[in-house]
Amino acid sequence: MKRVTRKEMAAIDRCAIEEYKIPSIILMENAGRCAAEVALKMLKKQKGKKVSLFAGKGNNGGDGMVAARHLTNNGCEITCYLLGERERILSETTKKNLQILERMKLSLRAIPNLDSLLNLRREIEESALFLDAIFGIGLTGKVRSPYREIIEFLNGLKKPMLSLDIPSGLDADTGVVAETAIIATETVTFALPKKGLFLNDGPKYSGKITIAEISIPEELL
Repeated sequence: MKRVTRKEMAAIDRCAIEEYKIPSIILMENAGRCAAEVALKMLKKQKGKKVSLFAGKGNNGGDGMVAARHLTNNGCEITCYLLGERERILSETTKKNLQILERMKLSLRAIPNLDSLLNLRREIEESALFLDAIFGIGLTGKVRSPYREIIEFLNGLKKPMLSLDIPSGLDADTGVVAETAIIATETVTFALPKKGLFLNDGPKYSGKITIAEISIPEELL
């Protein structure tokens, strides 16, 4: 199976959406469902089913929100921590999945800054599993504050961590960590493995890698 850069993966996604007319929300649904399946397997090794999702404002956060819905339907207790201001969510598919979580009355917490994270520290520490859906493959360059401190806080908990697509902070092309990155127990990567998972710092941060099929036509892969 080939390994792709962020640019190559973006082109494949775009072709699936524009040429094959697969709505982006279907791709997000499939990605999140696959992530939930991996999370459920990880939870079998843990005591309790309390899960914390750390979701960014982009599509990676939306993937995590889909996973949260499926985990809830499988009896897990989910809290979604939305990093940044809700009003700055640019992805329409992510907005729709956040609205679904709200209608399901899932526990949602906004973390616009480091102080808000620290105020929730005790609640967060009780989780059996963490889902990293902060950046995905789009991040380039350094991780800015307060994301840097949030990632370091999560790493410091030394709890099981599932990263969606790629550990947040790891460069999808080079596998280099410019400053800090999530240290994942496992990573579920979507459609095709990203080159950075296997280069430089990639293997140390990615943990066990699962490649999830999300319904992109085989001829594009």
